[in-house]
Amino acid sequence: MKQKKQFKPQDLRTLLTVLFFIVLGGGAALFYLGNTFVGDYALEVNRRLADADASGKQIDELQTLKGQLTQSNSLVSKANKIFATPSNYQSYLFNDLKNYAAAAGLTIAKTSFDNPSKTGTYSITIKLEQPVQYNRLIAFLNNIEGNIPKFQVSSIELGPGSGGANTVSTGDIKVDVSVR
Repeated sequence: MKQKKQFKPQDLRTLLTVLFFIVLGGGAALFYLGNTFVGDYALEVNRRLADADASGKQIDELQTLKGQLTQSNSLVSKANKIFATPSNYQSYLFNDLKNYAAAAGLTIAKTSFDNPSKTGTYSITIKLEQPVQYNRLIAFLNNIEGNIPKFQVSSIELGPGSGGANTVSTGDIKVDVSVR
């Protein structure tokens, strides 16, 4: 019969030392892996936190812009009035010019609309009843230039008047309108 090998204290000490270093190495490896995992998780949390802050700022900016847009609706409607449309420019021109002439004490004798497809501009040519007082003509032209939608006198024929020192003779007055 064989005799069993006895476990000696030195063998137990060696075994325990090896086990100690294995446990110590395993713990160090687990600590390193855990630390890496926690670090990666912390970076992800920081990134998401930064995204949340940026999203919050964007929401605040969008709400501010929304408030500004609602406050500027009246400005937008005023800006839309600056330009006439191709379908309504004739009524704008005729009615406004007639009113401006009446306000200046003048009367429009004749009107004719230019064909925009030939000239590329939307305009009307008017002739005033003669004689025309100079100060009334200036008031009429100021009214035209200050109008919304934007009108502009592009040409005017002037000559000396026969009704005194303060009168002028006008020929055709061409008025352009801004169209979008």
